[in-house]
Amino acid sequence: MSTWTAWTTMPAVAQAASSGDYGTVLRTARVAAGLNLEEAAALAGFSASTLSRMETKRNRHWDVRDLRRLAEVFAIPAHLFGLSRSTFDTSTVSLSTGVDEDGDPMRRRELIATTAAAVTGTMVLPLDHAAAAHGMADTVEDVLFGRVSVAPIPGNQLAAQLSAARADFRATRYSQLARRLPRLLSQAIVGHDTAAVDDAPRAANRLAQAYNVATQLLIKLHDNGMAWATADRAVQAARGGDDPMVLAEARRLAATVMRRTQHRDGAQKLMLDTARALQADTGLPDAAHSALYGQLLAAASYTAAMRDDRDSAWTLLGEAEEAARRAGGTKPDRFNMLELAVYKISVSRVLGDYGTAVDYARLVDPTRIISPERRARYWEDTALALHGRGRPQATFQALLAAERDTPQEVRFRPWAQQLTADLLSRNSHSLPGVREFAGRVGVL
Repeated sequence: MSTWTAWTTMPAVAQAASSGDYGTVLRTARVAAGLNLEEAAALAGFSASTLSRMETKRNRHWDVRDLRRLAEVFAIPAHLFGLSRSTFDTSTVSLSTGVDEDGDPMRRRELIATTAAAVTGTMVLPLDHAAAAHGMADTVEDVLFGRVSVAPIPGNQLAAQLSAARADFRATRYSQLARRLPRLLSQAIVGHDTAAVDDAPRAANRLAQAYNVATQLLIKLHDNGMAWATADRAVQAARGGDDPMVLAEARRLAATVMRRTQHRDGAQKLMLDTARALQADTGLPDAAHSALYGQLLAAASYTAAMRDDRDSAWTLLGEAEEAARRAGGTKPDRFNMLELAVYKISVSRVLGDYGTAVDYARLVDPTRIISPERRARYWEDTALALHGRGRPQATFQALLAAERDTPQEVRFRPWAQQLTADLLSRNSHSLPGVREFAGRVGVL
């Protein structure tokens, strides 16, 4: 059990939560993440003194908005703050009718600016001043070129921060992840460089995992050049570790970058080679190994579809389904049958079988998909499949549902902008609200 997961099950935390002592819950989460008050306050957008009062003042009257914000920043389970699970309304979502809904008014340009500034440092004033004011002027690019120096932290604290970063990614909190990423990478690097001989493999694993998270975010940012760099470093670090799953995940992400840069044949070969090596080296002894094996096959299936290799795509997806059944469960960080169902939508859509994709989408209840990042993929494929079927009202409905559920994903990814622009140009008069939506996602 990871340090990050372990703290949430401590009896003292449960007792504090039940008595409404949310300050103790907050302090425990911060310490588990290895953050001091100043670092945590910068992430949460409070002053250090305000955060300190939140942690220590008894019988404090809590603002629900503050609790939700803190829960998101530090990946605190909602029930520990007395909050209901954040849900999204899909009651009006239908693949056969079109109902217009209002969406979240968050501006896409603000998200892109905040996120890109933290990751690549390519944005200009006033964002650079804002980052510097919060002690976040360093970027991933600075880290890669060795321009950042930090002190090492204990391995268990670094592991906790890695868990928190992965939770940010799964929850589509991309701007938050971007802010924490440069420091996380720097600490993983210095931890690897200063590790004792007996801890070197574990330090290499942690470094590879940090680069893996960076690659995932850079893929979302469509920064293929930087993603190439972090993916390669992840593979190199994983080779010095002792965990075949970490190496397999690093190679899967490297193959994803290859696929995105039109090296599809090489990407499919790397994914299949990695799946075979994982099976041969480990024997797939448990659910976690089987799940990763299935994910590699599903990714290879999607790549085959992009290569217009229909037979290979469906054969590989059938093998992935067998692996997903062996893995069982619905853990948010593990490939499962629901993710397999979403891949069926994806593969059908990429092959141009839009009707089949819509049929598969009807079979999936998105509220059962635990990971918001995976739900976002469901909305993307569903919206694009509906668009391919020539159903603009249902397409717009799916876009609005995606915006309510995972606003950062919708306002950042190009597919939503391109789809919105097409709806706007062809159906602006028959889709009430589409112009306002276009403004929110930065198309207008």
